[in-house]
Amino acid sequence: MSTRTETQEKAVLRYLLQHGSITAVEAYNLCGTMRLASRVFNLKEEGYDIYTERVPILDDNGKEVGHYGRYHLRGVPMVNENG
Repeated sequence: MSTRTETQEKAVLRYLLQHGSITAVEAYNLCGTMRLASRVFNLKEEGYDIYTERVPILDDNGKEVGHYGRYHLRGVPMVNENG
């Protein structure tokens, strides 16, 4: 994993820990990553419990015209104190 990827991953994790959830737009604007799904995948591989909420995009008449994902942090990995 490249240093840039690690830095972006840490920024995404820090945001999730502080705010509880993140979208791709927030990740781009605040963490500098355009590949949020990849960063979330890596965090899941490290043991973080993250789920994706499908958020509908509605037009002026209330009709769903699309959706986006919001990633929510549900839990952090347990630390083994015995090493």
